[in-house]
Amino acid sequence: MPVPNGGRVRESSTLPRHSRRSPRRPRWGLIAALAPLVIVVLLLAAWGIDTAVGGDVVRNVEVAGHPVGGDERAELEAEVQAYADRLAATLVQLATSQDTYETTAAAIGLAVDVGATVEGALDAGRGFVLARPLEWLAGFVSPHEVEPVLTVDIETTTAAVVALEGEARLLPTEPTFQLGDDGALALVAGVPGSGLDPGDVAAALPAAALGRVDDTDPIVLTIDPEPIAPQMGDDAVQSLVDDLNVRTSVPLTAVVAGSSADIEPPTVRSWLRPTLDPATGEPTYTVDQEAALTSLREALPEVGSGSQNARFDLVGGQVIVLPSQDGTGCCGDDTAALILQTIQQGTHTVSLNLGTDPAELTTEIAQSWGITQAVGGNRAWPESRSADAPPGFTTFHAAGESRVINIHRIADLVRGAIIPPGGQFSVNGHVGRRTTENGFVSAGAIRNGEHVSEVGGGVSQFATTLFNAAYFAGLDMPTYQAHSEYFSRYPRGREATMGFPNPDLVIQNNSPYGVMIWTSYTGSSLTITLYSTPYAIGEQTGILEGRSGNCAVVATTRTRTFVDGSPPVTDEFRATYRPGPGQFC
Repeated sequence: MPVPNGGRVRESSTLPRHSRRSPRRPRWGLIAALAPLVIVVLLLAAWGIDTAVGGDVVRNVEVAGHPVGGDERAELEAEVQAYADRLAATLVQLATSQDTYETTAAAIGLAVDVGATVEGALDAGRGFVLARPLEWLAGFVSPHEVEPVLTVDIETTTAAVVALEGEARLLPTEPTFQLGDDGALALVAGVPGSGLDPGDVAAALPAAALGRVDDTDPIVLTIDPEPIAPQMGDDAVQSLVDDLNVRTSVPLTAVVAGSSADIEPPTVRSWLRPTLDPATGEPTYTVDQEAALTSLREALPEVGSGSQNARFDLVGGQVIVLPSQDGTGCCGDDTAALILQTIQQGTHTVSLNLGTDPAELTTEIAQSWGITQAVGGNRAWPESRSADAPPGFTTFHAAGESRVINIHRIADLVRGAIIPPGGQFSVNGHVGRRTTENGFVSAGAIRNGEHVSEVGGGVSQFATTLFNAAYFAGLDMPTYQAHSEYFSRYPRGREATMGFPNPDLVIQNNSPYGVMIWTSYTGSSLTITLYSTPYAIGEQTGILEGRSGNCAVVATTRTRTFVDGSPPVTDEFRATYRPGPGQFC
Protein backbone atom coordinates (compact mmCIF):
# COMPACT_ATOMS: atom_id res chain seq x y z
CA MET A 1 0.00 0.00 0.00
CA PRO A 2 1.34 3.45 -0.78
CA VAL A 3 2.43 5.46 2.08
CA PRO A 4 0.82 8.96 2.41
CA ASN A 5 2.82 12.20 2.83
CA GLY A 6 5.56 11.27 0.58
CA GLY A 7 6.06 7.94 2.10
CA ARG A 8 6.67 9.31 5.48
CA VAL A 9 5.14 7.52 8.35
CA ARG A 10 4.15 9.91 11.38
CA GLU A 11 4.66 8.26 14.60
CA SER A 12 1.82 8.59 16.96
CA SER A 13 2.28 9.13 20.62
CA THR A 14 1.07 6.67 23.02
CA LEU A 15 0.54 9.36 25.81
CA PRO A 16 -2.94 10.61 26.65
CA ARG A 17 -3.84 14.19 25.39
CA HIS A 18 -4.16 15.73 28.77
CA SER A 19 -0.60 14.79 29.48
CA ARG A 20 0.70 17.03 26.75
CA ARG A 21 0.31 20.59 28.46
CA SER A 22 0.35 22.10 32.01
CA PRO A 23 -2.98 22.23 33.86
CA ARG A 24 -4.95 25.76 33.90
CA ARG A 25 -4.90 28.05 36.97
CA PRO A 26 -6.99 31.27 37.76
CA ARG A 27 -5.25 34.58 36.74
CA TRP A 28 -6.02 36.73 39.83
CA GLY A 29 -3.52 39.40 38.92
CA LEU A 30 -5.36 40.17 35.73
CA ILE A 31 -8.67 40.36 37.52
CA ALA A 32 -7.20 42.72 40.11
CA ALA A 33 -5.78 44.86 37.37
CA LEU A 34 -9.07 45.04 35.48
CA ALA A 35 -11.31 45.74 38.50
CA PRO A 36 -10.79 49.55 38.63
CA LEU A 37 -11.49 49.76 34.95
CA VAL A 38 -14.69 47.83 35.43
CA ILE A 39 -15.71 50.11 38.30
CA VAL A 40 -14.98 53.18 36.19
CA VAL A 41 -16.96 51.72 33.34
CA LEU A 42 -19.85 50.95 35.64
CA LEU A 43 -19.62 54.45 37.18
CA LEU A 44 -19.60 56.06 33.78
CA ALA A 45 -22.47 53.89 32.68
CA ALA A 46 -24.50 54.73 35.76
CA TRP A 47 -23.64 58.44 35.43
CA GLY A 48 -24.53 58.40 31.76
CA ILE A 49 -27.83 56.63 32.34
CA ASP A 50 -28.74 58.92 35.26
CA THR A 51 -27.74 61.98 33.30
CA ALA A 52 -29.66 60.84 30.25
CA VAL A 53 -32.89 60.13 32.07
CA GLY A 54 -32.62 63.08 34.57
CA GLY A 55 -33.79 66.69 34.12
CA ASP A 56 -31.79 69.84 33.26
CA VAL A 57 -30.53 70.08 36.84
CA VAL A 58 -28.14 67.38 38.04
CA ARG A 59 -28.87 65.11 41.00
CA ASN A 60 -29.09 66.49 44.55
CA VAL A 61 -28.88 70.27 43.86
CA GLU A 62 -30.42 72.65 46.38
CA VAL A 63 -31.19 76.35 46.03
CA ALA A 64 -31.44 78.09 49.40
CA GLY A 65 -32.08 74.69 51.01
CA HIS A 66 -34.85 73.73 48.57
CA PRO A 67 -34.19 70.58 46.42
CA VAL A 68 -34.24 71.20 42.71
CA GLY A 69 -32.17 68.20 41.52
CA GLY A 70 -33.57 66.59 38.40
CA ASP A 71 -35.78 69.60 37.58
CA GLU A 72 -36.44 70.66 34.06
CA ARG A 73 -35.48 74.28 33.38
CA ALA A 74 -39.08 75.48 33.51
CA GLU A 75 -39.60 73.79 36.87
CA LEU A 76 -36.39 75.32 38.19
CA GLU A 77 -37.38 78.80 37.03
CA ALA A 78 -40.77 78.45 38.74
CA GLU A 79 -39.19 77.37 42.03
CA VAL A 80 -36.62 80.17 41.98
CA GLN A 81 -39.37 82.69 41.16
CA ALA A 82 -41.43 81.37 44.09
CA TYR A 83 -38.42 81.90 46.36
CA ALA A 84 -38.01 85.42 44.97
CA ASP A 85 -41.67 86.18 45.71
CA ARG A 86 -41.32 84.91 49.26
CA LEU A 87 -38.21 87.01 49.79
CA ALA A 88 -39.92 90.13 48.43
CA ALA A 89 -42.61 89.86 51.12
CA THR A 90 -40.17 88.96 53.91
CA LEU A 91 -40.11 91.26 56.93
CA VAL A 92 -36.95 93.35 57.28
CA GLN A 93 -36.08 94.81 60.68
CA LEU A 94 -33.50 97.57 61.08
CA ALA A 95 -32.67 97.54 64.78
CA THR A 96 -30.89 100.57 66.24
CA SER A 97 -30.09 101.46 69.82
CA GLN A 98 -33.07 103.81 69.79
CA ASP A 99 -35.73 102.10 67.71
CA THR A 100 -36.59 99.25 65.36
CA TYR A 101 -37.86 100.04 61.88
CA GLU A 102 -39.84 97.47 59.92
CA THR A 103 -40.38 97.14 56.21
CA THR A 104 -40.20 94.42 53.54
CA ALA A 105 -37.37 93.21 51.35
CA ALA A 106 -39.06 94.56 48.23
CA ALA A 107 -39.69 97.97 49.82
CA ILE A 108 -36.04 98.33 50.82
CA GLY A 109 -34.68 97.26 47.43
CA LEU A 110 -33.60 93.63 48.13
CA ALA A 111 -34.46 91.19 45.34
CA VAL A 112 -33.44 87.86 43.78
CA ASP A 113 -31.74 87.84 40.40
CA VAL A 114 -33.87 84.98 39.12
CA GLY A 115 -31.95 84.53 35.87
CA ALA A 116 -28.52 84.41 37.49
CA THR A 117 -29.76 82.05 40.21
CA VAL A 118 -31.28 79.69 37.63
CA GLU A 119 -28.02 79.61 35.66
CA GLY A 120 -26.10 78.88 38.88
CA ALA A 121 -28.33 75.91 39.63
CA LEU A 122 -27.99 74.59 36.08
CA ASP A 123 -24.19 74.84 36.33
CA ALA A 124 -24.01 73.06 39.69
CA GLY A 125 -22.24 69.70 39.38
CA ARG A 126 -21.09 70.54 35.88
CA GLY A 127 -17.47 71.37 36.49
CA PHE A 128 -14.53 70.04 34.41
CA VAL A 129 -15.89 67.43 32.01
CA LEU A 130 -13.72 64.55 33.31
CA ALA A 131 -14.65 65.38 36.90
CA ARG A 132 -18.39 65.41 36.37
CA PRO A 133 -18.95 61.73 37.19
CA LEU A 134 -17.13 62.20 40.48
CA GLU A 135 -19.22 65.32 41.22
CA TRP A 136 -22.29 63.26 40.41
CA LEU A 137 -21.13 60.52 42.77
CA ALA A 138 -20.37 63.09 45.50
CA GLY A 139 -23.93 64.27 45.16
CA PHE A 140 -25.10 61.07 46.79
CA VAL A 141 -23.16 62.01 49.92
CA SER A 142 -23.88 65.78 50.19
CA PRO A 143 -26.04 68.13 48.05
CA HIS A 144 -24.72 70.76 45.71
CA GLU A 145 -25.68 73.97 47.54
CA VAL A 146 -26.49 76.90 45.24
CA GLU A 147 -26.68 80.28 46.90
CA PRO A 148 -29.34 82.62 45.41
CA VAL A 149 -27.96 85.67 43.68
CA LEU A 150 -29.34 88.72 45.50
CA THR A 151 -29.32 92.33 44.32
CA VAL A 152 -29.94 95.62 46.13
CA ASP A 153 -31.23 98.77 44.43
CA ILE A 154 -29.42 101.56 46.30
CA GLU A 155 -31.93 104.25 45.27
CA THR A 156 -34.82 102.23 46.68
CA THR A 157 -32.81 101.49 49.81
CA THR A 158 -32.00 105.16 50.30
CA ALA A 159 -35.62 106.25 49.89
CA ALA A 160 -36.82 103.52 52.26
CA VAL A 161 -34.25 104.30 54.96
CA VAL A 162 -35.00 108.02 54.87
CA ALA A 163 -38.75 107.37 55.04
CA LEU A 164 -38.42 104.85 57.88
CA GLU A 165 -36.35 107.19 60.03
CA GLY A 166 -38.64 110.13 59.43
CA GLU A 167 -38.04 112.94 61.90
CA ALA A 168 -35.45 110.84 63.72
CA ARG A 169 -33.14 111.40 60.75
CA LEU A 170 -31.32 114.69 61.23
CA LEU A 171 -30.20 116.18 57.96
CA PRO A 172 -26.92 118.08 57.95
CA THR A 173 -26.91 121.84 57.72
CA GLU A 174 -24.77 122.90 54.81
CA PRO A 175 -22.25 125.66 55.40
CA THR A 176 -23.39 128.93 53.96
CA PHE A 177 -22.62 132.61 54.11
CA GLN A 178 -24.53 135.66 55.16
CA LEU A 179 -24.18 139.40 55.17
CA GLY A 180 -22.47 140.59 58.33
CA ASP A 181 -23.00 143.84 60.21
CA ASP A 182 -19.95 145.25 58.44
CA GLY A 183 -21.54 144.65 55.01
CA ALA A 184 -19.15 141.79 54.12
CA LEU A 185 -20.04 138.16 53.56
CA ALA A 186 -19.18 135.85 56.47
CA LEU A 187 -19.09 132.06 56.77
CA VAL A 188 -21.82 130.23 58.65
CA ALA A 189 -20.33 126.83 59.52
CA GLY A 190 -22.11 123.62 58.56
CA VAL A 191 -23.51 121.21 61.14
CA PRO A 192 -23.35 117.40 60.69
CA GLY A 193 -26.58 115.44 60.76
CA SER A 194 -27.25 111.92 61.98
CA GLY A 195 -28.95 108.89 60.47
CA LEU A 196 -28.62 105.39 59.08
CA ASP A 197 -26.24 105.07 56.14
CA PRO A 198 -28.22 103.62 53.21
CA GLY A 199 -24.96 102.29 51.74
CA ASP A 200 -24.22 100.28 54.88
CA VAL A 201 -27.76 98.95 54.92
CA ALA A 202 -27.56 97.95 51.26
CA ALA A 203 -24.21 96.22 51.76
CA ALA A 204 -25.44 94.19 54.76
CA LEU A 205 -28.81 93.09 53.38
CA PRO A 206 -27.72 90.12 51.16
CA ALA A 207 -25.62 88.43 53.87
CA ALA A 208 -28.37 88.94 56.45
CA ALA A 209 -30.93 87.41 54.09
CA LEU A 210 -28.76 84.40 53.18
CA GLY A 211 -27.66 83.83 56.76
CA ARG A 212 -31.13 82.95 58.04
CA VAL A 213 -31.83 79.41 59.22
CA ASP A 214 -35.24 79.42 57.60
CA ASP A 215 -36.25 81.68 54.73
CA THR A 216 -39.50 82.44 56.53
CA ASP A 217 -37.56 84.18 59.30
CA PRO A 218 -37.35 88.00 59.22
CA ILE A 219 -34.19 89.64 57.93
CA VAL A 220 -32.64 91.44 60.88
CA LEU A 221 -29.93 94.09 60.66
CA THR A 222 -28.44 95.64 63.78
CA ILE A 223 -27.16 99.03 62.75
CA ASP A 224 -26.74 102.41 64.42
CA PRO A 225 -27.01 105.95 63.05
CA GLU A 226 -23.83 107.62 61.88
CA PRO A 227 -22.89 111.25 61.41
CA ILE A 228 -24.01 112.64 58.06
CA ALA A 229 -21.48 115.16 56.87
CA PRO A 230 -22.56 118.22 54.89
CA GLN A 231 -21.82 117.97 51.20
CA MET A 232 -19.77 121.17 51.31
CA GLY A 233 -16.83 121.70 53.63
CA ASP A 234 -16.39 124.81 55.79
CA ASP A 235 -12.91 125.50 54.42
CA ALA A 236 -14.10 125.41 50.83
CA VAL A 237 -17.00 127.78 51.56
CA GLN A 238 -14.67 130.12 53.46
CA SER A 239 -12.41 130.32 50.40
CA LEU A 240 -15.49 131.14 48.31
CA VAL A 241 -16.50 133.87 50.79
CA ASP A 242 -13.05 135.46 50.65
CA ASP A 243 -13.14 135.47 46.86
CA LEU A 244 -16.64 136.97 46.68
CA ASN A 245 -15.81 139.77 49.10
CA VAL A 246 -12.98 140.78 46.78
CA ARG A 247 -15.08 140.51 43.62
CA THR A 248 -17.87 142.68 45.09
CA SER A 249 -15.69 145.26 46.82
CA VAL A 250 -16.81 148.14 44.56
CA PRO A 251 -20.34 149.22 43.51
CA LEU A 252 -22.04 147.46 40.61
CA THR A 253 -23.33 149.86 37.95
CA ALA A 254 -26.62 148.59 36.50
CA VAL A 255 -27.63 150.06 33.12
CA VAL A 256 -31.20 149.56 31.85
CA ALA A 257 -32.84 151.29 28.86
CA GLY A 258 -30.58 154.35 29.13
CA SER A 259 -30.91 154.67 32.91
CA SER A 260 -28.27 153.61 35.39
CA ALA A 261 -27.79 153.19 39.13
CA ASP A 262 -24.86 152.23 41.33
CA ILE A 263 -25.67 149.30 43.61
CA GLU A 264 -23.52 149.26 46.74
CA PRO A 265 -21.46 146.15 47.64
CA PRO A 266 -23.59 145.07 50.65
CA THR A 267 -26.70 145.06 48.47
CA VAL A 268 -25.00 143.06 45.71
CA ARG A 269 -23.70 140.58 48.30
CA SER A 270 -27.22 140.16 49.67
CA TRP A 271 -28.22 138.66 46.30
CA LEU A 272 -25.64 135.86 46.43
CA ARG A 273 -26.52 132.29 47.43
CA PRO A 274 -24.15 129.32 47.95
CA THR A 275 -24.77 126.13 46.01
CA LEU A 276 -22.94 122.95 45.04
CA ASP A 277 -21.45 122.69 41.55
CA PRO A 278 -22.76 119.32 40.27
CA ALA A 279 -19.85 119.00 37.83
CA THR A 280 -17.01 119.53 40.31
CA GLY A 281 -18.64 118.85 43.66
CA GLU A 282 -17.21 122.16 44.90
CA PRO A 283 -19.15 125.06 46.43
CA THR A 284 -20.08 127.88 44.11
CA TYR A 285 -22.71 130.63 44.09
CA THR A 286 -25.75 131.89 42.27
CA VAL A 287 -27.63 135.19 42.14
CA ASP A 288 -31.13 135.27 43.63
CA GLN A 289 -33.29 136.64 40.83
CA GLU A 290 -36.12 137.97 43.01
CA ALA A 291 -33.77 139.60 45.52
CA ALA A 292 -31.86 141.30 42.72
CA LEU A 293 -35.04 142.48 40.97
CA THR A 294 -36.44 143.92 44.21
CA SER A 295 -33.31 146.00 44.78
CA LEU A 296 -33.01 147.07 41.15
CA ARG A 297 -36.64 148.17 40.92
CA GLU A 298 -36.15 150.34 44.00
CA ALA A 299 -33.00 151.83 42.46
CA LEU A 300 -34.57 152.31 39.01
CA PRO A 301 -38.28 153.00 39.66
CA GLU A 302 -38.86 155.01 36.47
CA VAL A 303 -37.59 152.35 34.07
CA GLY A 304 -40.24 150.93 31.73
CA SER A 305 -43.85 151.78 31.05
CA GLY A 306 -45.59 150.00 33.90
CA SER A 307 -48.69 147.82 33.68
CA GLN A 308 -52.37 148.64 34.16
CA ASN A 309 -54.76 146.19 35.85
CA ALA A 310 -58.22 145.68 34.43
CA ARG A 311 -60.68 148.09 36.00
CA PHE A 312 -64.42 148.33 36.36
CA ASP A 313 -66.61 151.33 35.68
CA LEU A 314 -70.31 152.10 35.63
CA VAL A 315 -71.53 153.75 32.46
CA GLY A 316 -75.23 154.40 31.96
CA GLY A 317 -76.04 151.98 34.77
CA GLN A 318 -74.06 149.20 33.07
CA VAL A 319 -70.86 147.66 34.43
CA ILE A 320 -68.01 147.72 31.92
CA VAL A 321 -64.52 146.24 32.14
CA LEU A 322 -61.65 148.52 31.17
CA PRO A 323 -58.99 146.27 29.62
CA SER A 324 -55.71 145.52 31.35
CA GLN A 325 -52.41 146.49 29.76
CA ASP A 326 -49.07 144.79 30.21
CA GLY A 327 -46.06 147.06 30.55
CA THR A 328 -42.30 146.92 30.81
CA GLY A 329 -40.02 147.42 33.74
CA CYS A 330 -36.80 146.49 35.42
CA CYS A 331 -35.75 143.92 34.58
CA GLY A 332 -35.66 140.85 32.29
CA ASP A 333 -35.71 137.16 33.16
CA ASP A 334 -31.98 136.99 32.41
CA THR A 335 -31.10 139.54 35.14
CA ALA A 336 -29.58 137.02 37.57
CA ALA A 337 -27.57 135.33 34.82
CA LEU A 338 -26.15 138.65 33.57
CA ILE A 339 -25.16 139.77 37.08
CA LEU A 340 -23.56 136.38 37.80
CA GLN A 341 -21.57 136.62 34.58
CA THR A 342 -20.43 140.13 35.46
CA ILE A 343 -19.19 139.08 38.90
CA GLN A 344 -17.44 136.00 37.51
CA GLN A 345 -15.67 138.12 34.90
CA GLY A 346 -14.49 140.58 37.53
CA THR A 347 -16.16 143.58 35.91
CA HIS A 348 -18.42 146.10 37.62
CA THR A 349 -20.93 147.29 35.00
CA VAL A 350 -23.86 145.16 33.88
CA SER A 351 -26.21 145.98 31.02
CA LEU A 352 -29.65 144.62 31.80
CA ASN A 353 -32.69 144.12 29.62
CA LEU A 354 -36.21 145.41 30.14
CA GLY A 355 -38.64 142.82 31.39
CA THR A 356 -42.35 142.48 30.94
CA ASP A 357 -44.53 143.87 33.71
CA PRO A 358 -47.75 141.84 33.36
CA ALA A 359 -50.99 143.09 34.82
CA GLU A 360 -52.02 141.20 37.94
CA LEU A 361 -55.72 141.48 37.12
CA THR A 362 -56.14 140.69 33.45
CA THR A 363 -59.16 141.50 31.32
CA GLU A 364 -60.03 137.80 31.09
CA ILE A 365 -59.97 137.32 34.86
CA ALA A 366 -62.02 140.47 35.47
CA GLN A 367 -64.65 139.36 32.96
CA SER A 368 -64.85 135.92 34.58
CA TRP A 369 -65.77 137.41 37.97
CA GLY A 370 -69.38 138.00 36.96
CA ILE A 371 -69.68 141.62 38.06
CA THR A 372 -72.74 142.42 36.00
CA GLN A 373 -75.69 143.77 38.02
CA ALA A 374 -76.79 145.41 41.25
CA VAL A 375 -77.47 142.99 44.12
CA GLY A 376 -79.16 143.47 47.48
CA GLY A 377 -82.34 145.21 46.30
CA ASN A 378 -83.46 148.84 46.63
CA ARG A 379 -83.47 149.85 50.28
CA ALA A 380 -83.13 152.96 52.41
CA TRP A 381 -83.27 154.23 55.95
CA PRO A 382 -85.78 155.27 56.96
CA GLU A 383 -87.50 152.33 55.28
CA SER A 384 -90.41 154.52 54.25
CA ARG A 385 -88.17 156.05 51.60
CA SER A 386 -87.05 152.70 50.07
CA ALA A 387 -89.60 152.89 47.27
CA ASP A 388 -87.85 155.91 45.79
CA ALA A 389 -84.29 154.71 46.51
CA PRO A 390 -81.92 153.62 43.75
CA PRO A 391 -80.40 150.09 43.79
CA GLY A 392 -78.31 149.44 46.91
CA PHE A 393 -78.72 151.07 50.30
CA THR A 394 -79.31 154.77 50.91
CA THR A 395 -79.02 156.86 54.06
CA PHE A 396 -79.84 160.53 54.48
CA HIS A 397 -78.22 163.47 56.26
CA ALA A 398 -78.58 167.20 56.64
CA ALA A 399 -77.03 169.21 53.83
CA GLY A 400 -74.17 171.66 54.14
CA GLU A 401 -72.51 170.28 57.26
CA SER A 402 -68.75 169.74 57.40
CA ARG A 403 -69.32 166.02 58.00
CA VAL A 404 -70.84 165.85 54.50
CA ILE A 405 -67.44 166.76 53.04
CA ASN A 406 -65.94 163.71 54.75
CA ILE A 407 -68.80 161.47 53.64
CA HIS A 408 -68.31 162.54 50.04
CA ARG A 409 -64.53 162.23 50.27
CA ILE A 410 -64.53 158.66 51.56
CA ALA A 411 -67.18 157.77 48.99
CA ASP A 412 -64.91 159.08 46.23
CA LEU A 413 -61.97 157.03 47.55
CA VAL A 414 -63.94 153.77 47.72
CA ARG A 415 -65.93 154.11 44.51
CA GLY A 416 -65.10 151.24 42.15
CA ALA A 417 -63.27 149.14 44.77
CA ILE A 418 -63.35 145.42 43.99
CA ILE A 419 -63.66 142.49 46.38
CA PRO A 420 -62.36 139.38 44.55
CA PRO A 421 -64.23 136.07 44.91
CA GLY A 422 -63.51 134.84 48.43
CA GLY A 423 -61.62 138.05 49.25
CA GLN A 424 -62.00 140.76 51.88
CA PHE A 425 -62.33 144.53 51.82
CA SER A 426 -61.18 146.65 54.77
CA VAL A 427 -62.35 150.26 54.77
CA ASN A 428 -59.34 151.38 56.83
CA GLY A 429 -57.00 149.29 54.70
CA HIS A 430 -58.32 150.89 51.53
CA VAL A 431 -58.75 154.50 52.68
CA GLY A 432 -56.02 154.83 55.29
CA ARG A 433 -55.95 157.44 58.04
CA ARG A 434 -58.28 160.36 57.49
CA THR A 435 -56.07 163.47 57.21
CA THR A 436 -56.40 166.97 55.88
CA GLU A 437 -53.75 166.13 53.28
CA ASN A 438 -56.06 163.42 52.03
CA GLY A 439 -59.03 165.78 51.72
CA PHE A 440 -60.79 165.32 55.06
CA VAL A 441 -61.92 168.06 57.46
CA SER A 442 -62.81 168.30 61.14
CA ALA A 443 -66.35 167.35 62.08
CA GLY A 444 -68.30 165.83 64.94
CA ALA A 445 -67.29 162.39 66.21
CA ILE A 446 -67.38 160.22 69.34
CA ARG A 447 -64.13 159.35 71.06
CA ASN A 448 -63.86 157.59 74.42
CA GLY A 449 -67.56 158.18 75.05
CA GLU A 450 -67.39 161.93 74.46
CA HIS A 451 -68.60 164.01 71.56
CA VAL A 452 -65.57 165.69 69.97
CA SER A 453 -64.51 167.29 66.72
CA GLU A 454 -61.84 165.47 64.73
CA VAL A 455 -60.58 165.13 61.17
CA GLY A 456 -62.75 162.63 59.34
CA GLY A 457 -65.78 162.94 61.62
CA GLY A 458 -68.97 161.70 59.99
CA VAL A 459 -67.44 158.82 57.99
CA SER A 460 -69.39 156.42 60.20
CA GLN A 461 -72.41 157.22 58.06
CA PHE A 462 -70.46 155.80 55.14
CA ALA A 463 -69.62 152.69 57.23
CA THR A 464 -73.28 152.19 58.21
CA THR A 465 -74.44 152.56 54.62
CA LEU A 466 -71.84 150.03 53.39
CA PHE A 467 -72.72 147.70 56.28
CA ASN A 468 -76.36 147.61 55.23
CA ALA A 469 -75.57 147.20 51.52
CA ALA A 470 -73.48 144.12 52.41
CA TYR A 471 -76.12 142.95 54.92
CA PHE A 472 -78.87 142.72 52.31
CA ALA A 473 -76.53 141.36 49.61
CA GLY A 474 -75.84 138.38 51.88
CA LEU A 475 -72.13 139.09 52.42
CA ASP A 476 -70.27 138.38 55.67
CA MET A 477 -68.91 141.09 58.00
CA PRO A 478 -66.26 139.47 60.20
CA THR A 479 -65.16 142.85 61.62
CA TYR A 480 -67.53 145.65 62.59
CA GLN A 481 -68.54 147.74 65.62
CA ALA A 482 -71.78 149.59 66.22
CA HIS A 483 -71.88 153.14 67.51
CA SER A 484 -71.66 153.49 71.27
CA GLU A 485 -74.80 155.68 71.12
CA TYR A 486 -77.88 155.26 68.99
CA PHE A 487 -78.63 157.87 66.32
CA SER A 488 -82.01 157.77 64.63
CA ARG A 489 -80.48 158.34 61.21
CA TYR A 490 -79.25 154.69 61.36
CA PRO A 491 -81.22 151.40 61.63
CA ARG A 492 -81.26 150.35 65.27
CA GLY A 493 -78.80 147.48 65.87
CA ARG A 494 -77.81 147.36 62.19
CA GLU A 495 -75.01 149.88 61.77
CA ALA A 496 -71.26 150.43 62.08
CA THR A 497 -68.85 153.12 63.21
CA MET A 498 -65.29 153.95 62.15
CA GLY A 499 -62.00 154.98 63.72
CA PHE A 500 -58.36 154.48 62.84
CA PRO A 501 -56.87 151.95 62.99
CA ASN A 502 -59.94 150.67 64.84
CA PRO A 503 -62.89 150.31 64.75
CA ASP A 504 -62.77 149.00 61.18
CA LEU A 505 -65.39 147.57 58.87
CA VAL A 506 -64.33 144.47 56.94
CA ILE A 507 -66.53 142.88 54.26
CA GLN A 508 -65.96 139.22 53.41
CA ASN A 509 -67.00 138.18 49.90
CA ASN A 510 -68.33 134.68 50.56
CA SER A 511 -69.57 134.29 46.98
CA PRO A 512 -67.82 132.80 43.93
CA TYR A 513 -68.21 136.11 42.10
CA GLY A 514 -66.44 139.43 42.30
CA VAL A 515 -68.14 142.39 44.00
CA MET A 516 -67.80 146.04 42.96
CA ILE A 517 -68.54 148.75 45.53
CA TRP A 518 -70.12 151.72 43.79
CA THR A 519 -70.83 154.95 45.64
CA SER A 520 -72.99 157.93 44.71
CA TYR A 521 -74.35 160.85 46.66
CA THR A 522 -76.39 164.03 46.66
CA GLY A 523 -76.15 166.97 49.00
CA SER A 524 -78.34 165.10 51.51
CA SER A 525 -77.99 161.39 50.77
CA LEU A 526 -75.42 158.63 50.30
CA THR A 527 -76.04 155.46 48.28
CA ILE A 528 -73.77 152.42 48.14
CA THR A 529 -74.61 149.81 45.52
CA LEU A 530 -72.89 146.42 45.25
CA TYR A 531 -72.56 144.95 41.78
CA SER A 532 -72.05 141.22 41.26
CA THR A 533 -73.98 138.12 40.18
CA PRO A 534 -76.92 137.30 42.50
CA TYR A 535 -75.75 134.73 45.04
CA ALA A 536 -77.65 135.35 48.31
CA ILE A 537 -80.34 137.66 49.61
CA GLY A 538 -80.29 138.86 53.22
CA GLU A 539 -83.35 139.89 55.21
CA GLN A 540 -83.70 141.01 58.81
CA THR A 541 -85.98 138.40 60.35
CA GLY A 542 -85.82 139.29 64.03
CA ILE A 543 -84.76 141.84 66.63
CA LEU A 544 -84.36 141.45 70.39
CA GLU A 545 -83.59 144.16 72.92
CA GLY A 546 -82.24 143.71 76.43
CA ARG A 547 -80.29 145.57 79.08
CA SER A 548 -76.69 145.49 80.29
CA GLY A 549 -76.64 147.85 83.24
CA ASN A 550 -77.56 151.29 81.93
CA CYS A 551 -77.03 150.22 78.33
CA ALA A 552 -79.42 148.80 75.74
CA VAL A 553 -78.32 145.63 73.96
CA VAL A 554 -79.88 145.09 70.53
CA ALA A 555 -79.50 141.82 68.58
CA THR A 556 -80.77 141.58 65.00
CA THR A 557 -81.18 138.28 63.19
CA ARG A 558 -80.47 138.01 59.49
CA THR A 559 -81.69 135.14 57.32
CA ARG A 560 -79.86 134.50 54.06
CA THR A 561 -81.48 132.58 51.21
CA PHE A 562 -79.34 131.37 48.34
CA VAL A 563 -80.01 131.52 44.64
CA ASP A 564 -78.74 127.96 44.12
CA GLY A 565 -81.33 126.55 46.54
CA SER A 566 -78.97 125.81 49.42
CA PRO A 567 -80.63 125.75 52.87
CA PRO A 568 -81.13 129.21 54.42
CA VAL A 569 -78.57 130.41 56.97
CA THR A 570 -79.16 132.75 59.91
CA ASP A 571 -76.67 134.95 61.72
CA GLU A 572 -76.83 137.66 64.38
CA PHE A 573 -75.48 141.19 64.75
CA ARG A 574 -75.25 142.98 68.08
CA ALA A 575 -75.05 146.58 69.26
CA THR A 576 -74.68 148.04 72.75
CA TYR A 577 -75.89 151.61 73.22
CA ARG A 578 -75.01 153.92 76.13
CA PRO A 579 -77.72 156.30 77.37
CA GLY A 580 -75.74 159.38 76.28
CA PRO A 581 -72.40 161.21 76.32
CA GLY A 582 -70.24 160.44 79.36
CA GLN A 583 -72.56 157.66 80.54
CA PHE A 584 -71.44 154.06 80.64
CA CYS A 585 -72.97 150.67 81.20
